[in-house]
Amino acid sequence: MILMTGDPTRSMATILVVEDERLIARDIQAILEDLGYVVPEIVDAGEQAILKAAELQPDLILMDIHLIGEMDGIMAAHEISAQFEIPIIYLTAHADEHTLARAKLTGPFGYILKPFEERELRTTIEIALYKHQIEQQLQQKQEWLATILGSMGDGVVATDQQGRVTFMNQVAQGLTGWDIEVACGRPVELILPFISQDTEASIPHPITQALADERTVYLPNNALLLSTSGHKIPVGDSASPIRSARGNITGAVMVFQDVTERRQATELLRHQALHDALTNLPNRAWLLTRLDEEIKRARRDPSYQFGLLFLDLDRFKAVNDSLGHAAGDQLLMGVAQQLLSCVRDVDFVARMGGDEFAIVLADLQDLRQACRVAERILEVFAQPLMVAGHELFANASIGIVLSSQSHLGDEEILQAADIAMYRAKHWGIGSYEIFDSAMGAQIQAALRMEGELRQAIERSELQVFYQPIVSLADGAMTGMEALVRWQHPQRGLITPDEFMPMAEETGLSVLLDWWVLRETCRQIQSWDAESDLRSHLLFSINFSSRQFAQPNFVQQVETILAETGIAAHRLKFEITESAIIHNPKSAATVLEHLKSLGIQLALDDFGTGYSSLSYLHGFPVDTLKIDRSFIQNLETDPKSLEIVRTILLLARALDKKVIAEGVETPDQCRLLQSLQCDLVQGYFFSRPVTSAMADAFPMTWPGYSSP
Repeated sequence: MILMTGDPTRSMATILVVEDERLIARDIQAILEDLGYVVPEIVDAGEQAILKAAELQPDLILMDIHLIGEMDGIMAAHEISAQFEIPIIYLTAHADEHTLARAKLTGPFGYILKPFEERELRTTIEIALYKHQIEQQLQQKQEWLATILGSMGDGVVATDQQGRVTFMNQVAQGLTGWDIEVACGRPVELILPFISQDTEASIPHPITQALADERTVYLPNNALLLSTSGHKIPVGDSASPIRSARGNITGAVMVFQDVTERRQATELLRHQALHDALTNLPNRAWLLTRLDEEIKRARRDPSYQFGLLFLDLDRFKAVNDSLGHAAGDQLLMGVAQQLLSCVRDVDFVARMGGDEFAIVLADLQDLRQACRVAERILEVFAQPLMVAGHELFANASIGIVLSSQSHLGDEEILQAADIAMYRAKHWGIGSYEIFDSAMGAQIQAALRMEGELRQAIERSELQVFYQPIVSLADGAMTGMEALVRWQHPQRGLITPDEFMPMAEETGLSVLLDWWVLRETCRQIQSWDAESDLRSHLLFSINFSSRQFAQPNFVQQVETILAETGIAAHRLKFEITESAIIHNPKSAATVLEHLKSLGIQLALDDFGTGYSSLSYLHGFPVDTLKIDRSFIQNLETDPKSLEIVRTILLLARALDKKVIAEGVETPDQCRLLQSLQCDLVQGYFFSRPVTSAMADAFPMTWPGYSSP
């Protein structure tokens, strides 16, 4: 078969002539050849026409209706059309209504009555060949489109203007349970019903909305597809109107996919963001959210009162030192269950980290009620827990603070309960203490620390320490993380854990971050002047969420780079998820600008914040940094191991590197190697050290064994 382009008469198209009168057939052949067509054969019987059509595969057949034998031209045309894609023109003297009705059923490309004019014959042939060419092209496009839609991993459903189904691909049929033959012509709401995951009530159909509003409509995040088998499948994506070449709405198409695994991964990360990996209790982040809610409720309703208990286990370190960390973890899990047994359903138990726990007591009547809960906890702790074949007792010191005692914020009320807890420790094992105004002096001490920190910046009491980042592939040092330390004139070296929370709250973190960036750039400059051994190293610098939100953040970075002469590609900025979640649009703009400068980006403490797949997919983050809390429990906690494995799989799928921080043992290192983690840092390689000591870091770690 030929594909026509331009004038069909110049295409050397082949035409089979089927005519029972030889003289007329020869005359037709001569006319066709004069017009530039090729006539390879003339036949006078229907059976012969079918055989020659199969043998010659002509571009067109001129068919007389009256033929020799039992099969007339209409019967022969019917057989040929059923087997081959060859256009047929009837060239006949028969024009009665019965014959015409029979001929219509074969879908002819023309019907010419004898006697005919040469011009009429030529025009009809040209139109037939051109029409056939267009139909072939359309069919090829339809087959191509059907192949594409059939091979897609997403379900596709199309409708007409009234929302009746006109097309479903195989994926859509599999997800809905409907066969296309049955579904076509039925309302899309019946074939593709969506319900809310929260209420299981029907939700407005995206196709109906797309047709009504003439715009793309997205499925809500909690949408479920209800299949014919009764399965409720989490789905996502959108419906869009279909427009003609003139812009008129002719129907709608919906693309959707099963997002079960995606939602499970998101839920896993969200759960981990708000839960402690070891005890499965709410973590500090969720506790702060709950405290904020309780504080706001108490401010709205002066009669409402809540309490906060802060617990620290006594002599927990002795358990870890004598029985090992695995036994310590078992004790913590046992304590979590004991605490839950001591409170009401409306109360809130959280693990702060380490051996510290907090309890929010909702809707308290008076202080005595909070004291009774503390006493009940101490009584339950008097019962032994079986840990590693030993009977252990979970003694604790408890601090209590009531919302009515002060107008504190969530962090301040935590600090007040913490102060009361430390006062309880002075009374001995298994005691509780109530926060009072005298203890507020300790809060004042924290304020003094703020003032001292401001002076520390001015007096150059701060230092930048460096910790190596090592590749698990070959043990080569790929970079260092810059970490601030405070050399206090009276108290000695103070770690960030003691002053950074306060600096973040007061805004001093902004000044600290800029200072660290400048000092690190100067140190890079100094090292580069000595030799080019470190020219390939990346230097990671942490930025607080408050810093990241500064309107002139990028401009200030550019200024410091210009001042120090350091190339942007030598730096990697570590930013927490909380810095992104508060204003995603603004964050995306800042991150894109930083990337355009050549700075690499890492998402710090990954898994402990409010991770979202849309953030990972939409933001130009190069590296995910797994929080140390997962690594510490990697060898003993299957949940931590599975979370780390999930993060690594997610990172590989999104083409991002992963750093595991807090690596302290060879076993942790080997386990991370087996999971194909890219980079590690931690005490196993080196503690954070001064620049002078970092100068001695090896380029490849001694004794390193590759996987």
